[in-house]
Amino acid sequence: MSYDINLKLWDERPCHVGEGPVAIGPNNSEVLWVDIYGKLVHRRNLETGKTSSYEMPEEVSFVIPAVDGSEILGTANGPVRRMPDGSIKNLPTRLDADGADAPFQNRWNDAKVAPDGHLFLGNMPYDWAAHPNGCGLYRLDKDGKKLTRVLDGVWLSNGLAWSADGKTMYYIDTMAKSIDTFDYADGELTNRQVRWRITDDSQGLPDGMCIDAEDGIWVAFWNGSCLRRFDKDFNITDVIQMPVPMVTSCAFVGPNFEQMVITSAHDGVANPGADWGKTYICTPKVPGVAPTLFPN
Repeated sequence: MSYDINLKLWDERPCHVGEGPVAIGPNNSEVLWVDIYGKLVHRRNLETGKTSSYEMPEEVSFVIPAVDGSEILGTANGPVRRMPDGSIKNLPTRLDADGADAPFQNRWNDAKVAPDGHLFLGNMPYDWAAHPNGCGLYRLDKDGKKLTRVLDGVWLSNGLAWSADGKTMYYIDTMAKSIDTFDYADGELTNRQVRWRITDDSQGLPDGMCIDAEDGIWVAFWNGSCLRRFDKDFNITDVIQMPVPMVTSCAFVGPNFEQMVITSAHDGVANPGADWGKTYICTPKVPGVAPTLFPN
């Protein structure tokens, strides 16, 4: 845990809740992420430093690149597909999947594409303390035509990742305070197991995650001021101490995915620290793997 990762501030734009970074394009250098409550999708090129953003009419919880150049966006009442020309196409919604609206206001949270092309996306209550275990995890089929609720009893759906062989899905329900695994095959989840659980609230709450080339998972800890790396046996092998408390997610970027971008939040607190909500970069000792793009 003592090697030099060269952690530094990478993007100065403060996000209310920065989330879901992902790298695409030449040399994996075009990095996208969202500011959920800012209703913004941010972009920055790792090589040129060029930045841009666009705003959506609703909170947007994730941005998932597709092979055709469009982006699947987790707008609060979506998801929707934003085409390269900026036009919006509707996709199946939670109402389509569940057959009725939830009895409380909720929105999408984290999402990621499985190795076989299905998009998994979870939701959470706006008033998360008042509605425990009322949300779920959903699957948008890889043809984009059907949304299915695949997991019930979720409080605050968060990080997702898959092992290199595609047979294990890692999953975080933040308020369950654990990191779980499922056996994964053809879009189906079975054999849920709790693999690690926080033992003290001072450790923070597990949030977003990414996976490296050795099937080590990096997990951001909200109110934990750090990321922790877990090996295949769920031993903690590395810790990145962060200068901000609300660490939200991470993704490998750049040539050979040798660097990691880390998002953070200030969550609307009255007097946030100067760099809360900004985006960081570092170089872990193990590189990452390419994200799976939405195929259709």
